Order: sequence, then C-alpha cells, then structure tokens
Amino acid sequence: MRAWSNSSPPARLLKTDLFEEANGDDHILFDIAPAPRRRFGIDLNIATVQCAARRFEQPGTGLFCCDARRLAIASDSLDAIVSTSTLDHLGSTDELRGALVELARVLRPGGRLVLTLDNPRNPLYWVLRLLSSWGCMPFRLGVTVSRSRLIRMLEQAGLEVLDSRMLIHNPRLISTILFLALRRLLGRRADGPIAFLLHAFAALERLPTREFTGCFSAVRARKPVPATGARR
Repeated sequence: MRAWSNSSPPARLLKTDLFEEANGDDHILFDIAPAPRRRFGIDLNIATVQCAARRFEQPGTGLFCCDARRLAIASDSLDAIVSTSTLDHLGSTDELRGALVELARVLRPGGRLVLTLDNPRNPLYWVLRLLSSWGCMPFRLGVTVSRSRLIRMLEQAGLEVLDSRMLIHNPRLISTILFLALRRLLGRRADGPIAFLLHAFAALERLPTREFTGCFSAVRARKPVPATGARR
C-alpha cells in the first residue's frame, strides 16, 4: 500500500471495508503513508463499523455503514481508494463488475485505486472457500477472478491500470497453523523462526510460479483525466 501511494497525501481517501481496523493489528486506513487529510471507511456490517469507531476516534475520519455496490458518495469526489479483499466477498461476477464501476464513479479524474482480490489460481483458495461454505470461517468467500480478468474489468469500468502483482506467497491456512504451533511451542522465541519462514515464502514472488503461489492479485489503477481539447 505504501509503495503504491502517491508522494503527496491525498485529500480524501476511502477504504472499502473495516475488518482489519475493527478486529486486528493491521490498520491500513490509519497506517497508510502519506497520511490523507480526510479518511473515510465503510463496511456493510454495522457492528464492524461501530467496533472500528470505538477503537479509532481521530479528527478528519468518517466511518459509516455502506454497500460497496451502491456507494453513498458523490461522483468524482475521492482522491484515492484502497480496497483490500473486499469485493471478493460478493456473490456474482456481475456484482463484482458493478462494484468496480461504482469505485470508478466516485474517484476524481486522476484519482488512484489500489485493489486486491483472492487469487483463484492458488489451489489453497478452493480449500478456504470450501471451509467458508461449511461455516468454518468468520466471513464468507464469494466470487473472484484472475489478475488478467480483473485488469480487463477495470479497463471496462473506465480506469487505466498502472501496475499489478501477486501478493503474500505464504500458503494460507497451512502457514497460519504452522505459525500458531511455533508460537505455542516456543513462545516469544518463535519470532525468529516465523520471520525466517515469512522471508522464505516471500522469495516465491520471484519465481515463475508466482501466479499460483500468490494469495492475492493486486492492481493499481487511475481514473483518466479528460482531454481538454485540441489547442487552437
């Protein structure tokens, strides 16, 4: 997120869910650099919004309940949007496409979007989706698309794709179980082995198999600035 942020802080930043801010130690909306002048966070779950609001009472921040498929936000009003694995909880490709159109609508010309989706080419994604369908996870996994298809859908929504990559190459679920076992066995001494394993997993990004080991597809896009017309 920081590597893809602009050199100057955006005036208005939106994050499309508040799961991390309500539940964990990753607070992307508040940790992203450079810091925006106004931050907005939305979530479809009112309890999640309320929990995040209790944890973060900061000036210039607005947290509210809203559906990413029907944003209660004026067109051309945001400088930046961060959407970290939000839209891959939707139920259909049509809903995903509609949500991308909504994100494009509320971005101002020249505004940037950073978006991630679950990677369907990762074999472990389908294990997680099966567990999700059995109610074994705190959230439901919905539809997702490959990186190449996501790029096409963003372009169809009127955005210009600037960059893309695969993120987080440690095997989901397996690595979590392994890290928890190390923590239980070694306590604080597990920090070293866990850091070593994370570093080793990250090296998989340099291999040709990264399209299959990456947990997420990540894309950075921009809303084009309309041409001002030919000079006389």
